[in-house]
Amino acid sequence: MKDILIDKARGCMIGGAAGDALGYTVEFSSLDSIFKQYGSSGITAYSPDSKGIARFSDDTQMTLFTAEGLLDAAQKGESANTDAVTRCIEKAYLAWFETQTGFQLPIPSSWLTHVRDLWARRAPGNTCLSALSNLKAGSPVHNDSKGCGAVMRVAPIGIFYAANTEQSNMQDAKREAARVAADSARITHLNDLSTLASVFTTLLIFGCMRTHVIDRLTFRSIIASALSETLAAVATDSVKTEKFISIIQKALDLAGSSGSDRDAIRELGEGWVAEETAAIAVFCVMRYIRDFEGCLVAAVNHDGDSDSTGAVAGNIIGAILGYTGIPEKFRKRLELHDLILSVADDLVGASGETQLRERYSAHRPYGIDEKLKFINSMRFTPENITELGPDDIFVFGSNLAGHHAGGAARVARQRFGAVEGQGVGMQGQSYAIPTMQGGVETIKPYVDDFIEFAGNCDQNTFYVTRIGCGIAGFTDEEIAPLFRDALNLYNVRLPESFVRILLNE
Repeated sequence: MKDILIDKARGCMIGGAAGDALGYTVEFSSLDSIFKQYGSSGITAYSPDSKGIARFSDDTQMTLFTAEGLLDAAQKGESANTDAVTRCIEKAYLAWFETQTGFQLPIPSSWLTHVRDLWARRAPGNTCLSALSNLKAGSPVHNDSKGCGAVMRVAPIGIFYAANTEQSNMQDAKREAARVAADSARITHLNDLSTLASVFTTLLIFGCMRTHVIDRLTFRSIIASALSETLAAVATDSVKTEKFISIIQKALDLAGSSGSDRDAIRELGEGWVAEETAAIAVFCVMRYIRDFEGCLVAAVNHDGDSDSTGAVAGNIIGAILGYTGIPEKFRKRLELHDLILSVADDLVGASGETQLRERYSAHRPYGIDEKLKFINSMRFTPENITELGPDDIFVFGSNLAGHHAGGAARVARQRFGAVEGQGVGMQGQSYAIPTMQGGVETIKPYVDDFIEFAGNCDQNTFYVTRIGCGIAGFTDEEIAPLFRDALNLYNVRLPESFVRILLNE
């Protein structure tokens, strides 16, 4: 049974990341525009970035941090204490929040913040950011959000409680998983429909983890049990209860109908809210119960929140088919594939005790040696840039008149599309920041504009040169502080001299 659980856990985690990565490419695209770009079948394969990597969104990031919270509690011996587990998950979410908003230095008690690739803003949900900002400030969370930001991250809860429970204690484990799922959802989302969808999805994954071979009839039975147990666990008003039951039943009815995937999903919604995300996932899995690719393709090709519906459908179908049932095309090029496998193994207790302790509860102080090692692992702007990838941008110091005659400005004009006479902003594969119009205070507004621009273009990587430190006559110590907020952006590379100044202020 252990080998089956490992395979299913790996399938659930990789499946979710695969659906997320497939859907992330088209998250904000209409169905018509998806067809126009990818053909009548829609997107059916990864669209990797310039480095050949299929990037996932905040959905998989937060899923990994959910796992970190669970395993932190487990290593402290607190898995049986729902409140303690929820506190650990909340702490993990606050660590994730730092990767979205803070300086790129790890948090000592968070293993995942030591993974540089997770310091990346991938369209994080406003509800999650707002709620965690309040919690960080010591303020209560106030919202009535039923957005899908909770349901898309709960898969590790279903995996953990299904894999670490004896058969004789299954019912108690389900109740505990339901409580943790409900409480963790309410960390950021306070509408009961979010709670219902999060608990239901957790229990659905729990059931799929504990059932070896699953056909449509078996899956329907798992759904019925999960729905019944969810309603017993979440006390809410009859209107929300009926709404949730109704949309799940509608998903099942549509899965058995002869209508197209597109028409059926249109009837269920767009997946921006929790109950629609859960229903679309149920529909796709039921219709494609033995077909991983068909399930994911159906789950992401619609007008709505493609990455979240893809992620939840991928979690469920992955728990059914296992990692061995995932086609190679969805394993290759997936961002942090090996790390996700390691986390899956950790959730089912397949990793060594020493590994688990060091990852999730060592709480070692982050001293100067570790800090220097982390700085040395950072990717800086090369001293001499002669070529760029298709998504790379060369950021150089200019003058307001746009006379790109010397230094980096000349390189920008000769190699990277800088336009003579344009002194500010994007031009070709370059971005101009004026530095010749006065003191440092006159440069700051242009740097601030650049940082805002780069933060909205996470598909590009911006290579900032030592602007202002050549012909303009400023020092690194004067210019580096202007880029303090750029340390928060994963897609901005700074000169090494700037970074060392900023991190030693």
